[in-house]
Amino acid sequence: MRSTLTILACAVTLLCGCEKEKAATPRDVSANFHALLDSLDAESPGQSAELLEAFAREHASYQIADSARLEMKRLEVASEGRYHEARELARDGQFDRAEHMLRDLALSTDTEDGVSAARHLEFEFYFEKAKWLLIRQRFEESEAVARELLTHDLNRFQRDQVEQILDHAAHIDAAVEMTEHSQADGACRQLVVFLANLYVNEGQYPNTLSLSELERLDPYSSRSIVEALESIEDYQATRDNYSLVAVSKRGERFRIVDGKIER
Repeated sequence: MRSTLTILACAVTLLCGCEKEKAATPRDVSANFHALLDSLDAESPGQSAELLEAFAREHASYQIADSARLEMKRLEVASEGRYHEARELARDGQFDRAEHMLRDLALSTDTEDGVSAARHLEFEFYFEKAKWLLIRQRFEESEAVARELLTHDLNRFQRDQVEQILDHAAHIDAAVEMTEHSQADGACRQLVVFLANLYVNEGQYPNTLSLSELERLDPYSSRSIVEALESIEDYQATRDNYSLVAVSKRGERFRIVDGKIER
C-alpha cells in the first residue's frame, strides 16, 4: 500500500512541476479526455493504458496530458497481481478469460507482470492448456491446442513435449474408443434380449422404439443400454420382425436385424 501511495505521490509531484510549462487545456480536448475515460475497459488495463498514452502524446502541449499519464500510473498500480489471477483462472479451466488477461498484461512491456505474461504466452500457457484438457479426457480439444502450438517458434525440448502430448492423446483416445465400442456392443446384445423378452410377453414387437421409450418400458433393465448408446435410429417392425440401427456415443453404428448384430 505504501509503495502504491509513493508512486502516485511522486507522479502528482512531477505533474505539478510540469504544468507550468504546458498550456491550459481547451474545452473540447478536455471533453474528449473524459469521454475516453468513460470508454476504458476495466478488464483491459493494458489496452486502456495504450489509449491514454496515445492521447497524452497527441495532446502533449496541454495540461490534460499530465492527467492522462497520472491515470496510466493508476492503471499500472491497479494491475498488480493480475498475472497471478490469470494463472489461477487457467488452473480452473477458464482459459479464454485467462488468455485475455495475459494478452492485455503483455502490452505493458515495462512491468514485471507484463514481461511474465508475454513469456508465458510463448509456450507454457498453451502447453498447460493442452495437458489440462488431456487429463480431463477432452482429447480432440487437447490435440487441437497441441497441434496449433507446434506452429509456434519452439525449441527442440518444447517441441518434444508437445509431441508427447499428442502421443498420449492418441493412445488414451484409442483405449477409450475400444472401451466405448465394447460397451456399445454389450448394449446392443442387451437390446436384443430386451426385445426378445418383449416379444415373448407381448406377442409382437413395438411399433416404435427409442431410448426414451426403452426407459419408459423398463427403467431398470434399460439403464445400461441408455448409458452406452446415443440413439436408436431407423427402427422398423412388423408383428414378428424388426430392424434398427443403434448409435454409440462416438457415432459408431450397429445394425440389428431380428436379433442379429451386423457389423
